[in-house]
Amino acid sequence: MNWTIFWIILIIGVILYVAWMFYSQREVAYLSILLYRQGNADAYLKELDTFQGKLFFNKRLRSLMSIDAWMMKEDAQKLEEAFAYARDHRLPMGDRLLVLQKELVYCAQNEKTERGEDVFDQIEKLYESMGKKQQAKYANALQECRYTSSIDFHKSGKFADELEKKAKEVKEDIPSGVYYYKAAQSWYLKKETKKCRDDLEKAAQKLKGTPNEKIIRDLLNTKDLEGILNVHF
Repeated sequence: MNWTIFWIILIIGVILYVAWMFYSQREVAYLSILLYRQGNADAYLKELDTFQGKLFFNKRLRSLMSIDAWMMKEDAQKLEEAFAYARDHRLPMGDRLLVLQKELVYCAQNEKTERGEDVFDQIEKLYESMGKKQQAKYANALQECRYTSSIDFHKSGKFADELEKKAKEVKEDIPSGVYYYKAAQSWYLKKETKKCRDDLEKAAQKLKGTPNEKIIRDLLNTKDLEGILNVHF
């Protein structure tokens, strides 16, 4: 065996792998900025359809990744198509749970309570069917679904303290801001107006520079916080 050729091939392979990982992570970061920081769903969808988008993400993954953008654009037809695509294709259990989580939020946004409760039942059953390692990995996603079900379908603020605690613990600004907003919704449902406004202010600070900051500032300028339950992040 020619060891020189072997080592050359190995080195080239390592270089290509490192380059692939670097550029794929950079593409993910760029997509995240487009959608979550800039709120530019059109640019996000366009980037997914570029050569680099198709290079790093296969068709199934691009379809799933597009869901958040269609939710931002409130395009019901595209969302229904994406959810149908997910139902009609075999997905890893973790991916299926995450898609169902997005469908749950979609139901909350559009006041589809009966369908939302059915989706939540599917999520719980799917989670129960997972092994212990997978359950540990997706425990937070399940809890997120419980928050959505509690706030939007049962109009309960029982998770207010827990959401506020999570908002303080999370280091990243955007997730922290989302938790503060959900905590504010929960305080609103508990008729704790001062706590609600305090957490809305914190949410606005954490989401500073994003389109959601203006939405929250507009809510804070209303007398009775009307519309707080109609906004979903």
